[in-house]
Amino acid sequence: MTTTELHNRYFIADQKLIDQLESQFDQVDQNETEWTITYMDKETGDKWLSYRVDSEYHGGGNPVMCRLPIPDTNKLIDIALQTENEDEVFAACRTLVNYEQLKNIDFRSDLINRLEDLKNKERRKRIIELTGLDSPINRREIVGKTSDQVDKDSKHFQGIARRAMKLTK
Repeated sequence: MTTTELHNRYFIADQKLIDQLESQFDQVDQNETEWTITYMDKETGDKWLSYRVDSEYHGGGNPVMCRLPIPDTNKLIDIALQTENEDEVFAACRTLVNYEQLKNIDFRSDLINRLEDLKNKERRKRIIELTGLDSPINRREIVGKTSDQVDKDSKHFQGIARRAMKLTK
């Protein structure tokens, strides 16, 4: 992968490319608590974070490298919708899901609104699949909430799931 190609990407989720980049880059930090490694591209000075998404799966999940700083939710959605690289679609979507699970960062309302405007039906279907957007499961904390609050949260996720299922038909 050329420096120009690499500079135009935020994510790499292809194991062969990750192996290649890890051998080219200098390791500058390792966080054993979060299971991440930070690398520096000697040519550009860019820093890349190596981490895993879906770490609860057998084998420890899927490897991802992300050029730092890690994009915010809106940028992750932009990447998922616009990149030409399938592994970036995967990495952006699974990073959104990880942030929802680990940091309670909601993305589903913004994503479904953007997907309804997306013309590429195959991309829409892939993003819905990768994010589980068509699942009506309530992902918000229920402890300390009234039954009305829990019901409202549940209806929120059911509504998003209905909209997502409509887009996949």
